Amino acid sequence: MQTNELITRLSRIEGQVKALKHSVGHSATKTDCKKTLQQVKAANNALKRFGKAFAREYAMKCLTENKSGKKLAGNIDDVISSAFILS
Repeated sequence: MQTNELITRLSRIEGQVKALKHSVGHSATKTDCKKTLQQVKAANNALKRFGKAFAREYAMKCLTENKSGKKLAGNIDDVISSAFILS
């Protein structure tokens, strides 16, 4: 994943958080509350996916530079997946 793709993800998350802020400030009905909770879940999951993508991208760059071996890459993937399991 390229840096510009990571920034695009962050921009989307920023939009979701702004929508949440607006929703919390103006929420008056039961339907609005349900919609707000759905927005919280969506933003949370988007941030988790960003975290996983960011960690993978930079860990792969930093930890595999001047090193070879599929085992190292597999181990890195295992560690990152363990840290950022999406539920």
